[in-house]
Amino acid sequence: MRRAWRWVIAIAVAGWLPVFFIAWWWHASANSKNPYFPPLSKIWTEFKANWIFTLVPVHVVPSLINLFVGFAIAIVLGIGAGTLLGASRTGARYTEPLIDFIRSIPPVALVPIFILLLGLDAKMRIASIAFSATFPILLATIEGVRHTNPVLLETAQTFRLTNQQILWRVRVPYAKPTIFAGLQVGLQIAFVVTIASEYLGSGFGLGAFTLNATDSFLIVDAWTGVILLGVLGYALSLVFDAVERVSLRWYYGQKKLA
Repeated sequence: MRRAWRWVIAIAVAGWLPVFFIAWWWHASANSKNPYFPPLSKIWTEFKANWIFTLVPVHVVPSLINLFVGFAIAIVLGIGAGTLLGASRTGARYTEPLIDFIRSIPPVALVPIFILLLGLDAKMRIASIAFSATFPILLATIEGVRHTNPVLLETAQTFRLTNQQILWRVRVPYAKPTIFAGLQVGLQIAFVVTIASEYLGSGFGLGAFTLNATDSFLIVDAWTGVILLGVLGYALSLVFDAVERVSLRWYYGQKKLA
């Protein structure tokens, strides 16, 4: 019972500001005559007409497919390469200058390059998402694996674990909190690049819908697209936090004990 009340209090504390903001926006915009800032009631009516659920298969599903496929590729590449480079100082020394150079380029700026190389179809969008999201995951994995607790490594060597066993059973599990920090940044970048990649040469996706609505002066439709982007971004953040909590139960348990 006490735990249920804690959940209720946590939800109330986290939700009061959004509820207050929506109520204020609804009231402040009620009599708005500005075509660029229509009443929230009008936006809500159009939002329901567009996204519950008429345009979801046309625009939301393609965006989410590109996002998830690209992010999954980034996870495999980032964690795989980061684990090997984190365990090998020689390999990291030769590759880090190139990695630092490429990651310094804004991810959105790379989209035109992928268009030149791959065209305007879904392959371009998935490739740009995967490429942009790989680097924060890669760097976080390198740091996490490289800074494994020396006591754990000495203990593993005492038990005569092989280098491969030490790498995958000691170093990588120890690096999980750092890796998840990189995954969170990578997911945010992947979401931004997903929308940005749809601005060019795409008739489908939330980015294309919002841009086309703006160019056609369908301001209310554009507002519904922006709001849906915010809702999806928040939902993805909640899902990621839940997965992180489950995957790092031992880590958060240690923090509570400490």
